[in-house]
Amino acid sequence: MDVVILFAVGLAAGVLGAVCGVGGGVIVVPALLWLKGVDMRLAVGTSLAYIVPTAAWAVVRKAPSGQVDFKLAALLAVGGVVGATLGSWLADALPVVWIKRAFAAFLVVVAVQLVRDA
Repeated sequence: MDVVILFAVGLAAGVLGAVCGVGGGVIVVPALLWLKGVDMRLAVGTSLAYIVPTAAWAVVRKAPSGQVDFKLAALLAVGGVVGATLGSWLADALPVVWIKRAFAAFLVVVAVQLVRDA
């Protein structure tokens, strides 16, 4: 049963990731927390590992139709690598409850913004 549930979560995250650009943090992390009961840090790390092949495959599918700006992606990646380094350090330093609250607040802000702009 776990395999089916994890496949379904991956499928949902993959579809939403390819359509909306979300999936790892918005779908996979909450699913791992609620459905599997894993620790927040483990959920985040697993989600980051999940993103690598799925994002690469989505780029392969979207690039031929001109839906990828590689220069913009490279600039974002430089900041992203620095941010990931700082964020990894911060995630190890902060209590898990603070991380969960910050994540929840982020999701609420994003949801409100999306509804407002719809």
